[in-house]
Amino acid sequence: MIIKYYATIYVDELLEDEMLKHVDFSLLFKAKFSQISKQIDLTHAFLGLTKGKSPNELDEQDKELRQEKLKNIDWKDFDKKWYEAKEANEFNDGFWGFGTGTGAVNDTAGKVFNNNQYVLDNNVNKNCYIIKKLRSSQTFYPSNRCTLEISQEQYETLLTNIKDDFNTTKEITPNSQKPINEEFTYKLLENNCVTWVIQKLSDIGIEVINIDEWIPDAPMVDDLKENLDLIKSLHSIFLKFQNIDDNLQSVKGAKAFRDWARMLINNSLMQEIYLDEYKKQYNNENLSLEQKEVLYALWNITRAYKTLENLLERLIIKSNTKNLKGDFELIYFDRKDRQIKLLKASNDYEAIIIQDLDLSQKYNNFSVSKFYPFIFIPKDEMISRMLYHKYDYGNISQEYQKDRNEFYFNVLAGEKSDKYWSSSYHKMTKNLRKIHVS
Repeated sequence: MIIKYYATIYVDELLEDEMLKHVDFSLLFKAKFSQISKQIDLTHAFLGLTKGKSPNELDEQDKELRQEKLKNIDWKDFDKKWYEAKEANEFNDGFWGFGTGTGAVNDTAGKVFNNNQYVLDNNVNKNCYIIKKLRSSQTFYPSNRCTLEISQEQYETLLTNIKDDFNTTKEITPNSQKPINEEFTYKLLENNCVTWVIQKLSDIGIEVINIDEWIPDAPMVDDLKENLDLIKSLHSIFLKFQNIDDNLQSVKGAKAFRDWARMLINNSLMQEIYLDEYKKQYNNENLSLEQKEVLYALWNITRAYKTLENLLERLIIKSNTKNLKGDFELIYFDRKDRQIKLLKASNDYEAIIIQDLDLSQKYNNFSVSKFYPFIFIPKDEMISRMLYHKYDYGNISQEYQKDRNEFYFNVLAGEKSDKYWSSSYHKMTKNLRKIHVS
């Protein structure tokens, strides 16, 4: 049985009914603002880790249990939810978050908490943490959480990293005078619950868009909650690659893919592919210069991932199988040292400078001919033939190799890319193939 692993971002909303339930508003008229601020539960972001079942599946399991209890007239723990558990169990490895460990709310000792699904009172008088209540039920609604399926290695690494942070800050108490170090200094707008959550996910290769995002939920502000759907969408595209290439289940592989995809934002090749897809989608082959400029301006990480998804879908459809397996080799132009580089699992995803690709290998020839920013090598030779039989040229002249590699690398580097998309270049490549293929 295959066990699936999940990391879920939860956002305790800023403005919700339950957040204000225990507030004594008469304090407003007495100008006791410090007291009322302690009664209001601020917006918060934290992580939940589950295995074997996703939060949606655990919600469904709760419903089934309630129905069973209803039939048997069993009222014990009738309304108890799976996320109320304070101990790790078969499906749940806990809820974890970072927050102020003292009575102060800024530039103070931070602490990583377990059972962060509960709101705590940092009781300075007793110098301990007292559970006030379970967070609002709205916090656990699908609309306020983002569940990401991750590999076993990513999951175990994430849990280990979280527990390391927990143990590092376990000596912090409400009366602590100074933080453990700068990393665990809680700052309301710089180093808070959100920055901790997204840094933990970033450390295992999740694309979190912006590791400087600092607010869980705030109306009219670009906050974490606003970006949850985008994070989930980008991750779902990565999952398609990860499900095909087992090497991407490693943390190193996931991080390599994420960093490579980010480099494609400034890649003119990807922009041209995006323009080509746009033309096909809207049946518009003659974009004006102004239209192209607008589309280039809109180009971002979302469209880079979407373009990668489109390229992958073509391979999947052409392979005529739902269980495509193989290895991806990722190609990019390093703008710092102006070299074409390749990332692959057999080199532990350490960048390799490449001078050319062997086009006698049909999968290389396909990527160069189709201007893919990656090479896909299927595990199954029959599928490889199905995908690349038109690009199996046999013996190829050195001149052809040189010309095609040079042009492909130029396009990756953002040079001469306009020629490829012109009719004159199509004619040129057609003639080159006739001349150079022996």
